[in-house]
Amino acid sequence: MSSDKVGLQQEIDQRKKDGLFRQRQVMNSAQGPLIKIEHETFINFSSNDYLGFANNENLKACLIDAVSKYGIGAGSSQLLTGHLSPHKTLEGKLAQFLNRDAALVFPTGYQANLAIASALINSKTVVLQDKLNHASLIDAALLSRGRLVRYRHNDIEHLKTLMEKYKHQELIIMTDGVFSMGGDCARLIEMSHLCKTYNAILIVDDAHGIGVLGETGAGLLEELNLNQQQVPLLVGTFGKSFGAAGAFVSGSKLHVEMFIQKARTYIYTTALLPAIAATMIKAIDLIKEGNNLRKNIKNLIVQYRGLIKEYGLNSSESFSHIQPLIVGEPNKALALSKALYKKKILVMAIRPPTVPKDTSRLRISITATHTEEQIKTLVYEINKANSIV
Repeated sequence: MSSDKVGLQQEIDQRKKDGLFRQRQVMNSAQGPLIKIEHETFINFSSNDYLGFANNENLKACLIDAVSKYGIGAGSSQLLTGHLSPHKTLEGKLAQFLNRDAALVFPTGYQANLAIASALINSKTVVLQDKLNHASLIDAALLSRGRLVRYRHNDIEHLKTLMEKYKHQELIIMTDGVFSMGGDCARLIEMSHLCKTYNAILIVDDAHGIGVLGETGAGLLEELNLNQQQVPLLVGTFGKSFGAAGAFVSGSKLHVEMFIQKARTYIYTTALLPAIAATMIKAIDLIKEGNNLRKNIKNLIVQYRGLIKEYGLNSSESFSHIQPLIVGEPNKALALSKALYKKKILVMAIRPPTVPKDTSRLRISITATHTEEQIKTLVYEINKANSIV
């Protein structure tokens, strides 16, 4: 074996020893509260399909019809021949739904956040980011010509200190809305006040909030009553509550036009599948009509947190649909996940570098399609497994 392969094998072996080795599961069914793995049925608490739209009959019918009309692929980037009528309609409907001036769709959420690097950040820019931001926000700053400075998680005083330090430079603040591994929410009202004081641009990725939070499902900004002036740029994804794939950036017409002109991940990539775009137009309607789905999620969260407390297990500070169970060491998180797997419950162990050292956890995702009985089963089995791992 060559020396480079020996080094790679040693790294993989070390990852296994440290409990950091990643493995894929092969699913044999559509997403939902029940999922099949190797022809066995599991209760699924690891999906981001928060509203159950990934297998929604109306959306599936819409997709099939759109494929018949527009084909499979867009054929090119949107700046060549890939900008089809579903893209234009979707962007207009997104802007209206989110109460923004304009929106722009991308094939993936990662591309939407990376677009910010080439469109808005220059050598004079200091990008301030939460320590627990999603990797795509961090990479956007790292790949830019600006300077990345990270503040302690949800620490407004630390953020203010940094903004004072760099107040003579162009400032951009980038944060998750709902943090994907902790389930807690960014302190956007206080952050928007700081941005006004220091003339900074606030950019929020609300991938995990849109669909679940807000009166009409428009996300954390709607729940907090924050407008476009207070949060100039809002990023979202079709891969969570919308049930599909793809993403968008929304804000002023000027900002969106700058993305069209300069964002490399928009200019140099094939457009979002037109059939997906057409289906997401329908998904917006279903989200707006989904008050009962959001109400069910809230009820299940209350039930879960009550049972966790009743069993004397460690509860998190999250009151959202993402409920982390912090266990600390990676191998313990793996052992707990495997114990639940034997009981036909799928809850994935989340370990560094996805989360900070010594905070390995089970990330429990509560969706609108779960039942009270499934929540009871989950907590009962967690309590049993926790006493033996």
